[in-house]
Amino acid sequence: MDETNSGYRRIRSAIERLAGADEAPPLQTLADEAGLSPFHFQRSFVSLAGVTPKEFSQALALERAKQSLSQAASVMEAAWGAGLSGPSRLHDLFIGAEGMTPGEFKQGGAGLRLRWAMAETLLGTIWLAASERGVTSLVFSHGATATQLIASASAKLPQAQWKEDAAGLAPVITELQRRMQGLGPSRPLGLALSGTALRLKVWQALMTVPEGQVLSYGQLAQLVGAPKAVRAVASCVAANPIAYLIPCHRVIRANADFGEYRWGPQTKRALLGLELARAG
Repeated sequence: MDETNSGYRRIRSAIERLAGADEAPPLQTLADEAGLSPFHFQRSFVSLAGVTPKEFSQALALERAKQSLSQAASVMEAAWGAGLSGPSRLHDLFIGAEGMTPGEFKQGGAGLRLRWAMAETLLGTIWLAASERGVTSLVFSHGATATQLIASASAKLPQAQWKEDAAGLAPVITELQRRMQGLGPSRPLGLALSGTALRLKVWQALMTVPEGQVLSYGQLAQLVGAPKAVRAVASCVAANPIAYLIPCHRVIRANADFGEYRWGPQTKRALLGLELARAG
């Protein structure tokens, strides 16, 4: 596991370097920084990211995002028509509107048992929480400790019971790591969410957006049948509690600027760069 984590961290550093650079550094420079030969660095990068460093850098170009935005209308119509069953996305996900009953929420989560775990991924350390109904939270920790993350999550549910369960959540984490590497779904993952009707509708719509495709906030508002409620839809995107699996990172500004992201703009650039590159 330590060797795997070391590999994640090495390639993640290179991805962060490329995502923050105006001009991509040479392969030799990236390899030197990773402590590998150019051959082994490139092979490791492709193995974990699914694309070459050059392909990743090229995918961050503004023109790729503009092209994707221009195609969004037809792609979204097709995706929405297919519901959550489109083969190019995480078709096996579902949203449980009863992720937490009103009674549980009113009582501060009394009687609610939540398991959590932290793990390394290609794009950073994640903190995952789940109930018996499915995943309730997934965040990029960005240096925050488990204690800090639990304190933040439990602010709304002070009576809930929290238990570390790395072994029990290992299959979910392995599946997440696999999908972040571009390998596609191999098993279903359930999401247990609670929210307003609009939030649930926006989050469901986001899961129809194929990997390698982006759309604007305005296009997303149209997709959920609320074309005049762009700001409200944007707030629903910002409130997304489950990073990556509900791909709010695929919503960008109408001018093709990647914009902000709850877990950091550089993480968003890395996610989009990898997905756009894989889409080719």
